Amino acid sequence: MMRAIALAMLALYPRAWRDRYGEEVADLVRSRPARPRTVLDLARGAADAWARRGRLPGAAPMRVPVAAVLSVAGAALWLLWNPGVRDPASLHGVWAGAAAAGEFAGRLPDMARGLFAAAGVYGVLSVAPLLITSVSVMKSGGQGVAARLTARQAVMTAPFVAAPAALIGYVLYGAAFAGGGYPAGPLGEAMAGGFVVPIVLALMLPLPAIAAPAPALAAAVRGCGSSLGVAAILNALAWLPVVALMALGLPEASGPFVAAVSAGALLSVAMGALVAVSALKHGRTAPSLRGVAIRPEP
Repeated sequence: MMRAIALAMLALYPRAWRDRYGEEVADLVRSRPARPRTVLDLARGAADAWARRGRLPGAAPMRVPVAAVLSVAGAALWLLWNPGVRDPASLHGVWAGAAAAGEFAGRLPDMARGLFAAAGVYGVLSVAPLLITSVSVMKSGGQGVAARLTARQAVMTAPFVAAPAALIGYVLYGAAFAGGGYPAGPLGEAMAGGFVVPIVLALMLPLPAIAAPAPALAAAVRGCGSSLGVAAILNALAWLPVVALMALGLPEASGPFVAAVSAGALLSVAMGALVAVSALKHGRTAPSLRGVAIRPEP
């Protein structure tokens, strides 16, 4: 049992280390009695191997999956949203201070809501041409089996993307346009979109990622990336009216409220930018049909 645990510990080592030393160390473990100290030594060795991973021959640089980063960022946005809208004193105090500046401040909430709504709608519609092209490829007999399977996978994934996006859109509508039951006031309603639109954009990203390998879908993937880039820009621009309102009424805001809104704004813009860059990257790496001969299947 102890030897089996010791051998299992080898899976904790970096792949480059296992490729180079794994068999040798495994043979050594099998040839000697295994004790708790052996397991402990292997665990310490795994930690040391990861710490010195960059020195291993053939070690690839560590990369954190974009999906993991976006998942953590989306969860963080939801967490920041709570102190952002649950501080009525700061929300109404900042708005009162900003409203005293005159008619210009009164127009800022509508501007923010409109830009956030446009960003969300633009992001959702970005995948529409891709799905239309995917359906067309599925029905075409001249695109090849691989292209049709890729198109089918993109179409089959769409409902799993649409359901959470629709739910988040409903939350955004309730918070920013229908009051949502929160005593958020104009300022809370103005910034609501910034906490949910980047999550909607991130939900669109799997579709161009799935479709990218198919040359027949390359143009649609690039178009989707460009549209998500525009949506990310609109999301960033929408924060400017919110920042202006915060600046006008800053003396009435509590420290935690300012910190939550500031962190939310930075994270929202960064998350939208990451979605756009990832989508554009899929578009650049998508193979083109240019120079590829397409023959109907017999």
